Order: sequence, then structure tokens, then C-alpha cells
Amino acid sequence: MSRQQPTAEETVNALVVEIRVLESTYNELTARQNLLERALLESRAALDSIKGLGSQPSSEVLTQIGGGAMLRSKPPSTESVLVSVGSNVVIEKPKEEAVAMLEERSRDVEKTLVSLIGQRNEIAQRLNSDRDVLNNLMAQSQQE
Repeated sequence: MSRQQPTAEETVNALVVEIRVLESTYNELTARQNLLERALLESRAALDSIKGLGSQPSSEVLTQIGGGAMLRSKPPSTESVLVSVGSNVVIEKPKEEAVAMLEERSRDVEKTLVSLIGQRNEIAQRLNSDRDVLNNLMAQSQQE
């Protein structure tokens, strides 16, 4: 029993389905990339804050309370830092350990982000390639 070559219509339909799947995957990877970029910014901001509070004596700091409102307060002690470790669990660490933890988290997020960007770029290349093939097939079918 021999298998027949797919018809042009079957090839076009298969390409359209693959393009839709690739577009969906690309959009999901883009959303993950945005999430990771925000997490990285937040982690870096926390590091800067922890390092900045301990290095310069200050008489007051501004504390955000939401909705664009802030309160003036005395600077907190930076001898120890409360760090979230996930699942709503917070632990207290000495400043140096907290900084090391946050720096490691930032490195992990950066590695994940680089990997994700690579995957997204591969998907984009396949998507462009499939679109080119589809456009060529459509142009051929219109010429016939």
C-alpha cells in the first residue's frame, strides 16, 4: 500500500494549523518574557534599596502605601532583611545573606530569560519560514 503525496490544499491547511500553533507559542513565550523582565526589575530594585539604605545615613525615607500615596518614616534597620522564599513564607536573614540570595535569584531569572528569548527567536524563525512557504504555495496556486 503506497502513500500518496498530500495535495496542495492539505499542505496549505497543515501550514495554517502549524502557523497558528507557532503564533500561540510565540505569544505565550512573549508573556513569560515580560513577566520575567518585571521580576528581574523588582529583584534589582530590592537589591539597590537594601544596599542604599545601609550605605548612607538618612533621617527619613518614603514608604509607598499604594495608590500613589507615601508616608514619611524613619529608616528601618538594615541589619536583617525579611525575604520571601515562596508559598507566603518569609524568613529573616542578615543583610549580607539576603543580598546574596537576591543576587542569586536575579542571576537565575537572567539565565531563564536568556533561554526564553532564544526559544522565542527560534519560534519566530520557524514562523517566518512557514509564512514564506505558505505565501509561495498561495502564489503558485493563483498562477495555475
